[in-house]
Amino acid sequence: MIDRVGETVDAKERLYTSNIGTMRTSLGGVARNVAENLARLGIDVGLISLVGDDLEGRRIVEESSRAGIDMSAVTPAAGATTASYTAIFSGEGELVIGLADMAIFDRIAPDAITAGIAAFPSTGFVFADANLPPAALQAVAQAKGPRPLACVPVSVQKLAKLVPILAAVDILFLNLYEARALLGSEDKAEDLAARLAASPVPRGLLTLGSQGAVAWETGKVTSIAALPSRPTNVNGAGDALAGATLARLAAGDDFLTAARRAMAAAALTVESPQTVRSDLTMQVVLARYSNSHPTETIAS
Repeated sequence: MIDRVGETVDAKERLYTSNIGTMRTSLGGVARNVAENLARLGIDVGLISLVGDDLEGRRIVEESSRAGIDMSAVTPAAGATTASYTAIFSGEGELVIGLADMAIFDRIAPDAITAGIAAFPSTGFVFADANLPPAALQAVAQAKGPRPLACVPVSVQKLAKLVPILAAVDILFLNLYEARALLGSEDKAEDLAARLAASPVPRGLLTLGSQGAVAWETGKVTSIAALPSRPTNVNGAGDALAGATLARLAAGDDFLTAARRAMAAAALTVESPQTVRSDLTMQVVLARYSNSHPTETIAS
């Protein structure tokens, strides 16, 4: 999707009239962002989705391809508008209104998901976000085969679409609010993670922003610290964490080690104005991690 972020010049917005301000656009979508992080970290990755047959759709395909993503399974849909999210903030940084135009995702057919996954190698990982309609998510769960499936809810509202396929999910990335909604509890993160560890999902990360994350695997819960950083833009940190975790798993790390090292990608991302850092590489991520863990030897 295309992300648009506007901000009024005045501290307070003026409703029902024109506001002087600024607008910037960037590529978005959780799965697309994760795919770009993976590509920049040296992982072969392809995306399955729909865009509109419009300027925005062509921009997404062209820029994502240049970033290293195989976009051959991203199809332009005639008569559809490329998905977008528009957020307008006041000069004080408060969200005034957000507008999500994502109707195109309802046109993603389960058959297209099945065919797209079958065309990719049978090794590696499958990743899906909950912007997909329920039938498409079911197709992902059925078509993944032996590949581990990683998922992100995207939001509390869209979390419900993942519930029917949780038994097929191998790695779940979610935040505190999503975990509380999933479990119907206001418990603290460690207790929520303990309940998730007893769920059908064998491993995952419950992210806590600057407080790091709580991981679960094979029934065990482990706290993972965030790396020190100087944030300028927290957008994309979760996508970087998910992408880098999968990338480190592909490099041979165990899950907890992968998650710890992926925290370096999140720290690097929040220090950039970009949702996905264009200068992100595995070498840079491992160097940032090593700076915080100087006694640890890493085989890249």
